[in-house]
Amino acid sequence: MEDSFNTTSSASTFTLQSSSETMVSIQLLDFRTSLLEALEELRMRRKAETQYEEQIAKIILETQELKWQKEALQNQKEALIKQHKEAMGVLKNQLQMKMYALEEEKGKYKLATEIKEKEIEGLKETLKTLQVSQYSLQKKVSEMEQKAHLYHLAKEDYHKQLNE
Repeated sequence: MEDSFNTTSSASTFTLQSSSETMVSIQLLDFRTSLLEALEELRMRRKAETQYEEQIAKIILETQELKWQKEALQNQKEALIKQHKEAMGVLKNQLQMKMYALEEEKGKYKLATEIKEKEIEGLKETLKTLQVSQYSLQKKVSEMEQKAHLYHLAKEDYHKQLNE
């Protein structure tokens, strides 16, 4: 019976040991699974972190390039504004010179016009005087022709009287 007890005890111990080993194996397997999951998650995080770092570096580089482009465009804009101001200044000076020249020419033409108008007025006065003189002369010529005609008639009458 003792043997039977030993066997039973041994079977029971074996079962306990076996059960204990199974539990340890299950726990070990569970630990391994958790460890593998943690490692996989860590690997994925590192990969994502590397990708994020690459993206950040790329964005920083693009940002820097955009800043340089912005500075270049700003400098170009300032140069164009300066050129525009200079060109507008030159154009303004040219226009002012043309305006002064046109004003001077306008003054000359105005003076010439006034002189011509005075000449025209003088010529009109001369024309009126000449017309009055012409009228007077025509009147005198007409009177003289009339006198000559009367003289001629008187002479003819005188010759007729002499002949009679």
